[in-house]
Amino acid sequence: GLAEMPRFTSGNNADPQRLERILDAKQRLIGVDVDALNAQVEEKRRRQEEEKAHEQQYAEALASHVATMTMGQLDAAALRKEWDRSVQDFRSTNQGKATTREWDLNRPDAKRYDSPARLNDDDPRCGPASLQMFEGEDLTIGERTAAQTEQSKAWRDEQLAIKAAQKQQEEQEKQQTAENIKTLDYLQRSMMGQEAAARAELNRQIAAANKELQELQILKQNTERQDELHAKLAELQATASNPWLNEDPQQAASSMSPARVRKDHWKGMSQAQPDAIVQQQLEQVEARRAAAAAVAADEAAAAAAQRNIQKALML
Repeated sequence: GLAEMPRFTSGNNADPQRLERILDAKQRLIGVDVDALNAQVEEKRRRQEEEKAHEQQYAEALASHVATMTMGQLDAAALRKEWDRSVQDFRSTNQGKATTREWDLNRPDAKRYDSPARLNDDDPRCGPASLQMFEGEDLTIGERTAAQTEQSKAWRDEQLAIKAAQKQQEEQEKQQTAENIKTLDYLQRSMMGQEAAARAELNRQIAAANKELQELQILKQNTERQDELHAKLAELQATASNPWLNEDPQQAASSMSPARVRKDHWKGMSQAQPDAIVQQQLEQVEARRAAAAAVAADEAAAAAAQRNIQKALML
């Protein structure tokens, strides 16, 4: 009879773990994809290692440039020291006390080089009493004054040349320092640009990989739902076409007479009763389809929430 008919249930609904996942509101709305989370953690760790490697390369390049500038400064200091030493040697060799303008007044042996008391008989220094004239004994004042003037001019020109050379060297050193700073600034900006481009490319690859992973997950979920639906439809069709399961009254027909039935095969049901059962089964199918559509909507919402969480973690 109807009470003795086997009750047919879906294999997926009979799974207690699947029912627990579906009935859990938090699991249904948010969802947990352990593989995707592990992949994200691994990708984040790899990205941090790459950033650390980039920073290490930048630090090494900066240290190399700093060492180059330090060596340049040391070389410039050595050149300046050598120049100062050569200037001091030149001064001690060619600019002694004997070459100064005041040497004639301060030399200790000035008396040794004084003019004699009398140069000739007509020397105006020689007076009547001493046969010398004392009104003036310097007969070479003009030549000496001209020589002193020329010497002063030569000293002045030499000092001007030395100062001009020093100034030119300082300008060259300043220009070289400015060029070094400009070169370092260019290298730094170039490395920063390369690093920014590498970061942008890495972010683009990560976004593309995440998008592809999401598409594969959606395709897999749709395929699983289609397979499940086909299996249910095949099960229903097999059930509907099986005479034994449907308790077809024709099985009780007797070969001896159309009016007779076999008692051992008699089902005892009219055609309306199996039709009612079939209608009830169709309604169950529609209910299962509605439940599957609701589950698909819940899974789509959970996937959207998971994508939002992933975007928030990437930011």
